[in-house]
This record gives sequence, structure tokens and C-alpha cells, in this order.
Amino acid sequence: IGAASLARAARVEGLDVTLYDDGVAPGSGNPAALVTTALDAGGGPRAALPAQALARASALYDRVPDAILAHGVLQQALDPRSESRFAAVAAQDHFEPGSMTLLTGTAAGAALGEPVPAVLAMQTARVIEPATVLAAWRGEVVVVGIEALVRTPDGWTLLDADGAVIGRADIVAVAAGAALNRLLPDLPCRPVRGQASWTALAGPPVTPAAFGGYAVPTRDGVLFGATHDKDDPSTDVCPGDHERNLATLAEGRPQLAARLADQPLSGRAAVRATTPDHLPLAGAIGDGLFVLGGLGGRGFGLAPLLAEHVVARMLDLPSPLPRTLSRLVSPDRYATASTPLNKESDAVT
Repeated sequence: IGAASLARAARVEGLDVTLYDDGVAPGSGNPAALVTTALDAGGGPRAALPAQALARASALYDRVPDAILAHGVLQQALDPRSESRFAAVAAQDHFEPGSMTLLTGTAAGAALGEPVPAVLAMQTARVIEPATVLAAWRGEVVVVGIEALVRTPDGWTLLDADGAVIGRADIVAVAAGAALNRLLPDLPCRPVRGQASWTALAGPPVTPAAFGGYAVPTRDGVLFGATHDKDDPSTDVCPGDHERNLATLAEGRPQLAARLADQPLSGRAAVRATTPDHLPLAGAIGDGLFVLGGLGGRGFGLAPLLAEHVVARMLDLPSPLPRTLSRLVSPDRYATASTPLNKESDAVT
């Protein structure tokens, strides 16, 4: 979704785009994706960034035909303090009036479809079908693995594993998810494995909700999960992780979990990329070299806005991000004196 968002934003500004993908793993390959925001009751820049990103992402996804599986998502209370936290979030001016609503008691249970003490109804959150969005935004893809980037006097040269030239460009943006460090080893990204589970389910669509885990509708059923295993780069689907997802679902949505008790489960495991401060990387890291990464588990909420920010930086245009938020995501916060990205003819491998 990072690469697709960059391709869309760059084409809007009139740039000629070539998107390279090694084809090893399908990007964002689940049948549904949750588009929501991190909730920070304290306010400030770390609350403002995901709030602005969610508003922009939802607006853009709404323009993609057939991409939306559900409008609005419920955030369930996890403990007695959640209600006051939700009230603080709903009162923040980061969100449009009425877009965040605290529901308690019977109103909360009616919204979810099973008893719960409180929920935060997030009207601008979405559930989308990733494949539809990627097909609309990516454009033509060159399936090839890039192993090195070489700075030359007139731009960048892209090389494969044998050192052969794949292509040349004035500007390169790296949006490689968990593989980011293969090309940009000086940026600190940590792998976090996650496995989601899904199954067909008859009846009305599942109400999308997050509760530590999450459960969202797909075209023909429900997707739920996901596991969270730090420093694990494996992508094999594990039966034990399906059981973990069911256990989490049983804690947050016991009636839904009971409906799924005997259902055959499909799933997918992928690796998220996170940074030490859990904030994304979006901006320039060299002359004509940019990055969009470290999105963690919120890529669909963060990538569309941050891609527009990166493209604005490419073209020296005003960014959609205010200066405080631009600094928050700047890769410069991890800059080191040994970073070779500005040196001519240095390969970053």
C-alpha cells in the first residue's frame, strides 16, 4: 500500500512512474483491511498525525469503485478506564464534529450486536478490499528484484543481484515494507510477524470492531486477528496462530467466536515493519532518494497521506502535513554520519 499510494500521488502531480516489485509476496494480500487510527487521549502531534491520515485515507478510498466493505468501525472498551479515554478522544479537535462518538450500555451493545460496556464509534474508519485499491492505484508493475541503488551525476541507477542495470530514474522512492533494510540498512526497522484468519460466514455482515484484536467483514465472511510476534520474519501460516486468533476473538467478541468454532479457517502471515519510536518514515534520505516505510500495522490508514507528503517533498511543493507532523515522520531523526546516500556512485545494498 505504501508503493501504491506513492504511485497514485506521483501521477496526480504529473510524474512518470515506474513501479518495481520483486513478486515474491503479494502486497497487502488479505481479503479485507482495517483502516483506522491510533487513539491517543493526550492529544498533541502523535494524536494529530493518525487523525489527519485517517481522514485523508478514507476520502481517497471512498473514490475507488467497489473498494469499501464497511463504513465506520467500533473500538471496544478493554478496561474500566477505556470509557474516559474514549471520551477524551471524541472531544479532540483533530476529528470532525460527530465523527467520534462514545456509546455506553445498551447503545454500545446494540451497535456491536453483543453485550459490551462501551464503544467508540469511529465514523471515518473503513474496511476496504486491498486488491481493489492496489489495482486502482499501482498501475503497471515491473516484476524484478532490485538489490542496489547507485547514485550517479544524473540520477539513480537500479541494479539486480548480478549487478545488471534494471533501470534509471531522476528520483527513487523506496516503499518496501519489511524488506526496507535490504536497500536502506541505516534506517532502523524491526520485523513483526502477523497472521490473520478468515472464513466464509452466512448471514448479515459482521459489524467491524477492534478490541485488542479485530474482526471485519469480507466479501463472503469474516476476517479476524492478528498475531503480533516481534523479530519473527517467517511467513508460513501456522495452525497454532489460528487458535491464538480464535482465543483473542473469544475474549472480545464471544458470540461471534462461538459462531466460528467449527468453521474451516484460511489465513495469511506477513511481516510488518516498525521503527523504535513506532512512527513512520516519510521523506528524503538523500539527493533524489526518498522513503515511505515503518508503517507497522496501520499502513492502510497512514500511507495515502504520507505518500502525498513524500511527493510534495520530491517536487518542493507545500506538504499536506504541518511542519510539526512533517518533523515527526522525517527520516532525519535516524540520520548517522556514516550514511552514504549522498555520495556519488555509492551502492546502498
